[in-house]
Amino acid sequence: MNIQKVIKKDLCLGCGICLYDSNINKMEYSSSKGMYIPKLDHNKDYTLANAICPGKGYNIYKNAKELYNNNYTIDLGFVDSKYIAHSNIEEVLKNASSGGIMSQILLYLLEEKIVDKVAVTKFIYTTNGPKTKTIITSDIKEILNSQGSKYCPVDISSFINDLKNFKGTLAYIGTPCQIAGIRNIQKLDSLFKEKIKLTIANFCGGFKNYNNIKKIAKHHNISFKNITYFQFRGGGQPGSLKMIDKRNYVFQTPYPKYTSFTGYSKILRCHLCIDATGELADIACGDAWLDKCLNDEKAWSIIICRSKNATQIIQNMKEKKVITTDYISYKDICHSQRINLKSKKYRYLSRNKLYHFLGYTLPIFDGGYQQCHYPNKIELKIYITHKIKELIEKMDLYKYCRILMRKKY
Repeated sequence: MNIQKVIKKDLCLGCGICLYDSNINKMEYSSSKGMYIPKLDHNKDYTLANAICPGKGYNIYKNAKELYNNNYTIDLGFVDSKYIAHSNIEEVLKNASSGGIMSQILLYLLEEKIVDKVAVTKFIYTTNGPKTKTIITSDIKEILNSQGSKYCPVDISSFINDLKNFKGTLAYIGTPCQIAGIRNIQKLDSLFKEKIKLTIANFCGGFKNYNNIKKIAKHHNISFKNITYFQFRGGGQPGSLKMIDKRNYVFQTPYPKYTSFTGYSKILRCHLCIDATGELADIACGDAWLDKCLNDEKAWSIIICRSKNATQIIQNMKEKKVITTDYISYKDICHSQRINLKSKKYRYLSRNKLYHFLGYTLPIFDGGYQQCHYPNKIELKIYITHKIKELIEKMDLYKYCRILMRKKY
């Protein structure tokens, strides 16, 4: 599958990985797709972009085995060690979505001079509204300001271009699909392999496009273009969505309450993904949705280390008392992530069968999913429910339907 088809068939993630190909020099905003997509010349053949694009799928098992080749399970990928953990630094915990582990790892890597800089993603505020930007930095304030999940498309094209001229080593935080794209580049470019010394992924259930943020803002009398601050999660577990506009008006609501504010669904490519826990990243982190963690006064995160080097970094952080760790079993990790694992790993074959029957073009993976089938009726019901919600949203009636349903029950 080439990148032209990826975009045409709505499999583009808006990640901007393809701008590593010098024949592509721009990401352009598509109001219909609600994300930035590469600007292409339909008369050109983008051989390099075709090879590295994660939207078309990737060899999740083969590539991970080449990187790690230790204890493997279909649900979690290759695992060298696993923990629940939280930062011991109050400044880090203050604005974290859970245990502050991802930010704490970056700060430790810089403090110990293991890397020269780190790559983080933050929201920036433009005349066209908020958007994400991935930057290379060693500034503690920038790292802390970037905390919080980004449940929207993240265009890392500027980071990819900055990295070409960057001298030194860095650690990169991103989504599983972004890291898959970077691994594709590293296979072709040894300098990218040398520069990115450590990769960290968040557990990922997918994301919605920017139209979702626009509609939430509209429903709460905020102009998207006038937003001066935005976060999906932050301020402790589970955190809150928060937006502030130029009037200094503040709207805030707890996670995950706001996820039902619109009828928008995850983008198509996220529905068809199997990478729940960042299987190509050296370290993967996610929320510890377990009673023993949620009832604790401290917010905890799950850490999966896939390499010996990653395990050593976490052990050293524990010894230096910048983090607190505890044991977690494979069973508890799977239970904590059961909704996402069910969707990505267990329903994959049944969902693909339905989508293939309906004429969709599907991303291709070389494994990484359970060989089981869910009842076709369930998949069809889920699909129809998504489509009805999307249709009602397009008619601008979803808000009112939601209010009526809430009154009824």
